[in-house]
Amino acid sequence: MKRRLLTAVLLVVLSDFGADTVLACGAKFLVPSRGRRFELTPATRQQAAVLLYVNPQSSLPVMLTKLAVDPALRKAGYHPTIVQSADEFNRILRQGSWDVVLVDLLDSGTAALSEAAASAVVVPVAVNPTSSELTNARKKYATILKSPKRSQAFVDALDVAVAAQRAARAKAARRAL
Repeated sequence: MKRRLLTAVLLVVLSDFGADTVLACGAKFLVPSRGRRFELTPATRQQAAVLLYVNPQSSLPVMLTKLAVDPALRKAGYHPTIVQSADEFNRILRQGSWDVVLVDLLDSGTAALSEAAASAVVVPVAVNPTSSELTNARKKYATILKSPKRSQAFVDALDVAVAAQRAARAKAARRAL
């Protein structure tokens, strides 16, 4: 008799410990341990004006092709404009208002890019940089892509840059009021 009672009590106690993992419909979304992604919506990404300068003499074209960056950006919702010549880059950079300009770190010192940096966020891609190049770039730019290994790194960097650009514009608009 005592054995049956002890077994019943043990079963009740053990079943009570496992009950907290059984969740109702939708309750799993309220559990704090489940992460929430804070990323831009595709609509916000479509509104962002993104310019990629892919200098054929740099190592950036090989990386963009190898990592399939253009399809990844388009899948995420971005519609980047890709430019390959310096003349075309300077002309297009002066024509439009760009939110983000992505360039190779070695090409980030152009005069036209310095002018555009006032209105656009410049994101340099550092492919195997030296420590001094990286130190100088970190002083000059808020976001740097250092030898990215996957295409999602480009999407994440553009998300950060677009969010920073939108926040800066909203802050400037509040000051104007």
